Amino acid sequence: MPVFQEIEAVPLTNRVAAALKDAFFSGKLKPGDPIVERQVAQEMKVGTPVVREALICLQGQGFVRRVTNTGTFVTKFSAEEVRQLYTLRVELEALALEWARPRVSASDLAELKALVDDLVEAGEAGARREFLERDFIFHKRCWDLSGNAFLADTLERLMAPLFAFVVLASNVPMTGGMAREHYALVDALGNLQPPKFDKVIRKTLGVFSLRWISSMSSSNGHKAS
Repeated sequence: MPVFQEIEAVPLTNRVAAALKDAFFSGKLKPGDPIVERQVAQEMKVGTPVVREALICLQGQGFVRRVTNTGTFVTKFSAEEVRQLYTLRVELEALALEWARPRVSASDLAELKALVDDLVEAGEAGARREFLERDFIFHKRCWDLSGNAFLADTLERLMAPLFAFVVLASNVPMTGGMAREHYALVDALGNLQPPKFDKVIRKTLGVFSLRWISSMSSSNGHKAS
């Protein structure tokens, strides 16, 4: 009987991509910052091709943008792009929750409630990064419960950069009250039927979206003034 579990080998490209993501979420790399492949390779002590592969992967996930003959930059959203993306997010996440509603079990609902409990804890502690990470975990679990891997993957690719570069970078405080708004989604999944279900889901998601759209618009207004 083996004493230790087998250690999973993580490809070097994935490790570089994870390190870059950590720099995004920690604010060490900010929206619009250039990413120089050679510099990253030197600091991480890896080959430039590995960094290039990691950046291609991150580009597909929306974290970086590559400009021909110019370079690679951390994604920076305009206020209009944020509005469009959050408008799309409401439609897709409402669909994911609609498909999840007949599929959720009592254990699923208990898991979602526990995730919101963790989110409330982070909000009451004022822990911005923990709040962001727990918020994303909660929503990702909701998407997965839709039973449609393509929809869940689309939402993850759409929302991960927005969480990192809009939510985390905003001046909006992460509070326990903000976290408690998520209980409405769990309650709707467990207790409501259409059309009331749809109304509650869209209202709750709309509040989330409006908060960050307004924050982005306000931030851009301050910069312009």
